[in-house]
Amino acid sequence: AEIFGYAIDNLTHAATEARQLHHCPFRGQECNKQSRLVPYPFGVCSVEYNGEFRSICPRRFDERASDQDVSLVIRDIALDYFGNTDNTVVFPEVRLSDVGSIDFLIIRHKPMKPEVDDFVAVEIQSDSTTATGQLVQGMRDFVAGDDVRTRSYKFGLNTYDSIKRTITQLMNKGLVYEAWNAKGYWVIQEYIFTNLVQRYGLNLDGVSEEHSLRFALYDLVRKQDRLTLTATRFVSSSVDAIYQAMRTHRSMPSKDDFIRSLNTKLKLELSTK
Repeated sequence: AEIFGYAIDNLTHAATEARQLHHCPFRGQECNKQSRLVPYPFGVCSVEYNGEFRSICPRRFDERASDQDVSLVIRDIALDYFGNTDNTVVFPEVRLSDVGSIDFLIIRHKPMKPEVDDFVAVEIQSDSTTATGQLVQGMRDFVAGDDVRTRSYKFGLNTYDSIKRTITQLMNKGLVYEAWNAKGYWVIQEYIFTNLVQRYGLNLDGVSEEHSLRFALYDLVRKQDRLTLTATRFVSSSVDAIYQAMRTHRSMPSKDDFIRSLNTKLKLELSTK
């Protein structure tokens, strides 16, 4: 759907120049995604999958409005949590001892003082792909000047893997935020959140000030010749609610079915000896 920040049918000077320079307009410098299959950066930002636009690069969430110094996501979260962006500073990749790194930390400092007044953590999660070589081929075709708008490339989305990585962070970092009485926001697209809720039977709706975990949900919406990151809603949860849902989720595999499949494998394995 997008190559180096622009929709594939966008033929403006800005789009052409970004592709020639392998420039990522979201991070403001050269794209740093790599593939061993091409000698230039793998600049596919988002894909069209089942008729919807889906981000496969976390940098896609760095989109900025023309009059903003920070990303739309950072601005939206600062407004939601602090009520405004006054006296705020953003730090990327802040280390959290024995837990990992926080993608972004928005800090509100005391007026005219280098002293923390409050802070909020932000995590970004895009989707991951399978059969990615097909996407690389699509990019090759595009770079070669082919019209790829009517072609279909047989890749897949590994949304479950993205959810597993999100769940791990929700549990590990969420426990810290709850102990600190702090808040952490997880930025994902609506379809990933819907998959998460349905997979584990979560009952999440609205925002509670008591919850330390918040989901900042977005979609990619076509507007003229660009795809635009568009906020949809905020939803909150506690660590315990997610843990209990995972513990009792409806898709728990059957042990009897698992044993039967193992018996079938054993029968086949032993018959060849």
